[in-house]
Amino acid sequence: MTMRTSSRTVTFVRPFTLSGIDGPQPPGTYTVETDEEQLDGSSPLVYQRVATMIRLPGRPGSGELVQVVTVDPDELATALLRDGTVPAGPSPELPATAGPAEEPRARAPPRDAGKPPAPHPLDRLLGGWRYWTATNPRAPAWIVAIVAGVLFATLIVAW
Repeated sequence: MTMRTSSRTVTFVRPFTLSGIDGPQPPGTYTVETDEEQLDGSSPLVYQRVATMIRLPGRPGSGELVQVVTVDPDELATALLRDGTVPAGPSPELPATAGPAEEPRARAPPRDAGKPPAPHPLDRLLGGWRYWTATNPRAPAWIVAIVAGVLFATLIVAW
């Protein structure tokens, strides 16, 4: 079976709760990933949703930077509607019959006057690095190799 993962961001302007998550979560922008598997023998290609996950900040005092929690996509859509950040209509999740070359499009949150500016590219890079190190805590050799490679490349370029 062929698997694919699509990623999108959702923005909550008020605290929210979902089943399976301890306590209310603060407002902010969250990454939602949907795993789908290709159904065998279908033409055109048909994918079926297997799991929907949301990335949340790590629990205080646990030492983890990110926690990934499986959520019900319908419950997530309802929470977004309740928050007022998604217009009423079809669910923001992908339909189960997405085409082969179609990549899911992230729904843009409504334009608010109080919306914070877009993150700086360096902040996105550092956020990605923090996520990678949080999801690979037992790979210090990779971290050392990457840092050494960057330092070596900097030395070569500067020379």
